[in-house]
Amino acid sequence: MKSLYLYFLFVAGVIVAVSAVKYLSVEGEPKIEVTPASYDFGEVPYVEVRKVFTVRNVGDAPLEIKAVSTSCGCTRAYINKTLIAPGEEAELLVTFDPNLMEVEVLGEVYREVYILTNDPAEPEVVIPLTAVVVKEEEK
Repeated sequence: MKSLYLYFLFVAGVIVAVSAVKYLSVEGEPKIEVTPASYDFGEVPYVEVRKVFTVRNVGDAPLEIKAVSTSCGCTRAYINKTLIAPGEEAELLVTFDPNLMEVEVLGEVYREVYILTNDPAEPEVVIPLTAVVVKEEEK
């Protein structure tokens, strides 16, 4: 009798475990993918330059863009959607303008764009940006 009780308890535990795994897998999670993952503007005279990035949700739950920010006032980022359905994408426009830097800089610069999301595996994406600021005559 005791072994029959243990058998039924075991079977019930397996059923609960399988149901829990099934339930959790149905929920799904968002997953962010940014293309390109980084960008080099190359040589930039003192003018604004732009690059459009693709932000894609390759997960199976809605991706929420909580915030977009940059490491410097000379770099700005704008996204056209803050909620991206699974399989869909948004455009992220990034501008870099050396005229907006606090001091005149020539040579290599490194900036970053930050995207905060509800992706549990990657809640913050960092997009590295590089450029070489040159005088107008040098380009």
